[in-house]
Amino acid sequence: MLFSKLFSGRKGKESTHTTPCHRGGHGRGHINIKALPSAKPLGGFASEFTVKNPSAYDFLWMIKSFSKVVGDDEGRLVSGRFGSNGYSWKLVMYPNGNIVNGQISLYLMLTEASSYSYESVFKVSYELFIFDQNTGGTLSKKGENFGEVMDEMGFRSMIDLKTFNDPSNGYLVKNTCMFSVKILQHVFIQTPIERVRPMELVSHEYSWKIENFSKMDKKTCRDKKFTAGDYLWSLRIFQGKDQNVALYMHYHGSIHDPSVEKVSVEFTLSIIDQIDGNHNKMTYNGVLKSDGHARGRNDHISLKYFNDPTQGFIVNETCIIEAKIIVHALVE
Repeated sequence: MLFSKLFSGRKGKESTHTTPCHRGGHGRGHINIKALPSAKPLGGFASEFTVKNPSAYDFLWMIKSFSKVVGDDEGRLVSGRFGSNGYSWKLVMYPNGNIVNGQISLYLMLTEASSYSYESVFKVSYELFIFDQNTGGTLSKKGENFGEVMDEMGFRSMIDLKTFNDPSNGYLVKNTCMFSVKILQHVFIQTPIERVRPMELVSHEYSWKIENFSKMDKKTCRDKKFTAGDYLWSLRIFQGKDQNVALYMHYHGSIHDPSVEKVSVEFTLSIIDQIDGNHNKMTYNGVLKSDGHARGRNDHISLKYFNDPTQGFIVNETCIIEAKIIVHALVE
């Protein structure tokens, strides 16, 4: 699935500062509350409370006994599930910071999108809030991410702990705090996705000796198949355009697993100098498909230079082609 990629780095954004999103999981210790409609501003969480304009938020999340949460070895708190426009979401909070310590990290997580596959990609715009219990105001940050179900999208530095813990700022009052979220937009991205599955490296060298080379039909390709690891390859040499020699390598798939249709590979194709060792070589990187996809060049070497007996590429009517292959990963 193609996303090595869309997805080689997912990032949220706040102004010009970007923060990454992370793969999420299940947590515990959540409290799901509903805001009470009222014209009164927020005035503290010691007992009952109300929120000014509750319709401005998709979800309100109150956390009591925050000091116990900070001391939790698990270091991650996940809210209850809430719905917005047919999708299910959760909030995720790291009270000691995610990646960077000394921060409150706050994320939005898409937990279910039943109309789409689990690996579908979405563009999500959102705003995350921390309530100031002293004034009824909020600290907020807007973000935008590309992500899949169970990805965490948000800010690893929502607020630093020193500012958060200062009671004069109103974010933590009587050991209680409150977060909220407004989902501004979520769009399904109909884009091919590529995923790369790392594996143990496969490294292989193969030499192809072509005898009676001068008798080769100049209009006919010479092909040679070989294996490297569990994968089947072939080399192809022929006279290219404008008096050049073309040299290509093809990938034909896995010997044991037909589902392995694409591989991420690095390889070098060389025409061996049999006299001085000054080989003619070119190196390629990329993804090869098993549907006849090949990498190489029509002008790997000029025909005049190739046929020059002083260069050592053809000796005693013999030419040697060498392929060095490193398979880095499988591509889905």
